[in-house]
Amino acid sequence: MSYLEIGSLINDHPELQMKLLAGERGLQNHLNTIDINRPGLALAGFLKNFANDRIQVFGKGEFAYLDERNENELRKIAKDLFSYQIPGVVFTHANHPFPIFQKEASKRAIPILMTDLSTHDFILRFTQIMSEALAPRTFIHGGLIDVFGVGILIMGPSGIGKSETALELIERGHRLVTDDIVEVICLGETGLYGTTNQTIRYYMELRGLGIINIKDLFGTASIRSRYSIDIAICLEEWKQGKEYERLGIDQKEIDILGVKLPQLLVPVRPGRNLPVLIETAAVNHRSQKMGFHSAQSLNEDIIKEIQRKKKLLAKGKEGKTID
Repeated sequence: MSYLEIGSLINDHPELQMKLLAGERGLQNHLNTIDINRPGLALAGFLKNFANDRIQVFGKGEFAYLDERNENELRKIAKDLFSYQIPGVVFTHANHPFPIFQKEASKRAIPILMTDLSTHDFILRFTQIMSEALAPRTFIHGGLIDVFGVGILIMGPSGIGKSETALELIERGHRLVTDDIVEVICLGETGLYGTTNQTIRYYMELRGLGIINIKDLFGTASIRSRYSIDIAICLEEWKQGKEYERLGIDQKEIDILGVKLPQLLVPVRPGRNLPVLIETAAVNHRSQKMGFHSAQSLNEDIIKEIQRKKKLLAKGKEGKTID
């Protein structure tokens, strides 16, 4: 099951502006839900159905309530609250938690964090971070290129020419996301995005040439850290006698993480200009998104022409006289 450690909120996400105040031993506690909990009822003593598996966020309202409690009341609230296995506690608006809270949290190895952000801003950023961290993901052998604003996933067997095709697309002004291994993330159940491991990002292997760094050779304008995946193009060796798509009416699809993605099977043989074909596929995809489908338009025009000729033929037969 996917999760995020509390410590990563501090180390890997500076946009949250987190500071650790207590409970350092609990920095490896796991967060496995995007939901947060505002423990207003729990502070008032109602702990039935307390969502203790979520990070607890203390905003202005919760802090104001605690600020009006005496020392004995605060001690009881802290003991009751931290008797549960809580992954972590966050105080927003730079509000500093009470000493008794820090003491009890340290005993239970529950991190207490503070942020300068407002409660609203913190929840928005935290939810976005958790949505990505917990999103379904998989790895695909291939490359991902931004071509005219369309994310092209280039797939195919090893040695078919995926990297060489991607390199020529980069030389033509398009942008590389990753080569060889694509980490695919599904966000919002319908959106597929591709990225790669930080270690191999921007590197490309070319047989006979070796490893090159696209960013160093072609500049920062030639790379992207992440991009949507809009079309999958599968390259394969041209097979004599095999029927390939000629019209483009029947759209094939590939299922990735439960999302249906348009798929084009492109045969490879000498003389075929793969970069131009991929550029055309990208432009055609954008055109279809705008409601213009070339193959369907041609098919409709042909049907209309057939119907027109049938009507003319019928009228001609009706106009004949019988001797």
